[in-house]
Amino acid sequence: MPKEWYLSDSDKYLSGYENEEFTLNATSAFDEILLNSPESYDVLINDVPSKAIIQTKSSDIARKILTRIGDISCGDIVDYKKNKWLAVDFADDNRMYESTIIKLCNTTFHLELDKTTVLLKDENGNPILDNHGRPIYEEVPNTKDVPCVVETKYYFNNRNEQITLPEDRVMISIQYQEANNLKENAEFNLYNSRFSIKFIDYTKVVNDKGVMIITGERVMKKDGNV
Repeated sequence: MPKEWYLSDSDKYLSGYENEEFTLNATSAFDEILLNSPESYDVLINDVPSKAIIQTKSSDIARKILTRIGDISCGDIVDYKKNKWLAVDFADDNRMYESTIIKLCNTTFHLELDKTTVLLKDENGNPILDNHGRPIYEEVPNTKDVPCVVETKYYFNNRNEQITLPEDRVMISIQYQEANNLKENAEFNLYNSRFSIKFIDYTKVVNDKGVMIITGERVMKKDGNV
């Protein structure tokens, strides 16, 4: 089946009953493409096995991904060719498949979550008891490192033209989630430098799902050094 078929829009050449018939057969036709296309890959989407068409974009760190309808959403993490990629745009459904843009996660962001209460145990795995025979619990830090996309340039129109950020600024795209250190003026480490969060963009978050974009600025010491 030619590549142009699954990149086309059914509304351009079908209407009425023909269009309904196209919609009914489109998903099975796309399944056939997933089995036979040289651009088809086995991937994980949020750790769930899936198949997808992945196409190279003009950017080295971006790809276009085509999946079965319902398989991918903005903010999902895709494991592809031994790397993690972040779905950075809302998925578009054309009744054959869903498509969006994924970007290569080039580092991780350290999140500080609410403390976790754990039961203290001895070296044999037995609960440690207090003087009254009651189990002893302790609050411990709860953290995790999540994949993210760090960029020093951003695209500002449909022609993929770029604007370079000021030297001491970065943009970080991560899957939406809540954490104690995700707030303005909170500091974080990145590439052996210290940064401060200046702004968090939530415009790509809907119903607590999507991508948030953090603008970070390098922290300068009083002597002007970082």
